[in-house]
Amino acid sequence: MAQYWKLRTINNKDHRVHVAERLKALREQLKSEVSDQTDEHDLRLATWNLMHFGGSGASWRNTDAMLYIAEIIDHFDLVAVQEVKTDMTQLEDLVDDYLGDEWDYIVTDSSGDGLGNSERMAFLYRKGKVRFSRLAGEIVLPDGQTIVGAAKLDHVDVFDRHQQFARSPFLVGFQCGWFQFKLCTVHIYFGDDPKKPDDMTEADFDEIKGTYMDLRRAEIAELAKFFKKRQDKERREEKKRLRDKGWDTVPSAANYILLGDFNIVSPEHETMKALLDNGFKVPDNIKDLPTTLGKTVGYYDQIAHRLKDERIEHRVSNAFNFRKSVFRPEDADHYIDVVKDGYVNGKIKKKTRSRDQMRAYFNRYRFKNQMSDHQLLWSSFKVDLAEDYLDTIQEEALTS
Repeated sequence: MAQYWKLRTINNKDHRVHVAERLKALREQLKSEVSDQTDEHDLRLATWNLMHFGGSGASWRNTDAMLYIAEIIDHFDLVAVQEVKTDMTQLEDLVDDYLGDEWDYIVTDSSGDGLGNSERMAFLYRKGKVRFSRLAGEIVLPDGQTIVGAAKLDHVDVFDRHQQFARSPFLVGFQCGWFQFKLCTVHIYFGDDPKKPDDMTEADFDEIKGTYMDLRRAEIAELAKFFKKRQDKERREEKKRLRDKGWDTVPSAANYILLGDFNIVSPEHETMKALLDNGFKVPDNIKDLPTTLGKTVGYYDQIAHRLKDERIEHRVSNAFNFRKSVFRPEDADHYIDVVKDGYVNGKIKKKTRSRDQMRAYFNRYRFKNQMSDHQLLWSSFKVDLAEDYLDTIQEEALTS
């Protein structure tokens, strides 16, 4: 269970009461929307782009936000997190002081500045339910392939830094119950509003702007093709190995799940097609589900699976909108009058804001900086195959 002792460190008593009330509301929402929709033995898998998590300034999470984030994560078994910044202090604090001993994590190295935006990706997992199988690695295209080459771009010299993925996808092996799988988390290149190179004319720059979308599509397509080819080969070799031993060939460890921020434009867009054309399945009820919060409607986050073990069943998927319970639009006045949040009232930036402007700032920027501009996206899978195994033993005994 998530830990609440940090709640006592909130000095403002009125705010402490508010946070306790909101935590209770959040727990009720999670019970209704997640726990009651799944089985306790299911793998509850989630992905969450936590905007600039661990960043400085407005992005540094206060105690209330950390409590809310931990409560949400604790209702799942394995959560892939994108946009973890170079400083891991808050990630470590989240696990040690808010989630506790039941949880552990794996985190990638920083992607560096430039296209990678100095981001890390993390896997948080419940140790009593999910086992790290000691497989981990960065995905790099083989045989000299490049994203630029795959996209067949003009003006290749402009994109010479984009030889591989802007933020290298990271693959980790896990096991939950009877389910062995490889999980890859991604944060696909966005490429919106690119800056004009100093030595390029406006006319030439206008001509290449659309190329940035080509790079986004190419990253998704190349990643999906890479895993399709790899998985098919892995399954062929696995079947041969099982047949040679005289074992059942139905079970399989050749299961792949891709999840994260794909920056998908829409369900009908070529960016989604690049994923589906390579045999990955995206559940219908999340394929058409906007996952961003705010004015921009985006289908960026996705969970896509390609499973060779046909005994594993996808049960249900959905997105979790935390703003129903915490950092709600109506909470703006609390953060103005009780918390006296310096970012909301403008004092930190030495700005003068009217009350309406403060409310607008809270509902446009502050909730994103403290929580996220993305909803958490989740799927559950039936991974308890004990009855199938017992049935097999019975059949063997009766027919031998």
